[in-house]
Amino acid sequence: MSAQLIPDSSPDLVMRSCIQKVATGPEFSKNRIANPDIGWGYVDQKPSCPCLHGLAEQRSRIVKRPVLTTVENLTGPVRGRQKTHLMVGYVHKAYPPVYARLARQAGFDSAAIIRGVEGGVIPSMKQPAPVFCYHDAGKESRLDFDPRSIGIDQPTRAVPIPEVTPLAGTQGDVIATTVDIDAATRTAAAAGMAALGGKAGPVRDSLVYAATIVLSQQVAVGHSSKPPMPRARPSIRETH
Repeated sequence: MSAQLIPDSSPDLVMRSCIQKVATGPEFSKNRIANPDIGWGYVDQKPSCPCLHGLAEQRSRIVKRPVLTTVENLTGPVRGRQKTHLMVGYVHKAYPPVYARLARQAGFDSAAIIRGVEGGVIPSMKQPAPVFCYHDAGKESRLDFDPRSIGIDQPTRAVPIPEVTPLAGTQGDVIATTVDIDAATRTAAAAGMAALGGKAGPVRDSLVYAATIVLSQQVAVGHSSKPPMPRARPSIRETH
């Protein structure tokens, strides 16, 4: 994974490949979430937290992951009227209790802190993964998720970048992005849309896995270390 920052955020680039115009402010996203025909929204950091976004160039020069990389996940520009849930990924084993304390301090009523690939929110599809959760701002507990329990059996831990993806026109130092960002963005957008349309494969499996974790965690926290994943799977797979 590249340690350099891309001028626009990666999610924003992918969304622009799916639809021509992307409005990313908190007010617009709030209305999308409240619309039962949509139910989701995306908020970019530039309109929601301009002061933090203004540090992008300095953070790119630092290269190393500063503390901002951890705490910026907790800004929560759109909050629920009654409760707000946090879903965040981590890599290093020491992070779960730190994230849990910060999340409670930031006002998140519940959270799922996931050992995801490269710090993302989707665990490896090859082996079980721990997820640390809490409800009602209480103490976090560990749940163990196994992709095989919901029929996921992939040869790679994450969705691979297609070998045909063009390389970047110019190569920087050893930590620089090596693939063409525009081409990779279009590929990611097309694969995501195809998966949402029902196309089987690692992309769809990864989405099913992440959604199953969210639904299972909401039911299982405080009851068992073995979440009811198979019960959540059918309703997710049937949703297009």
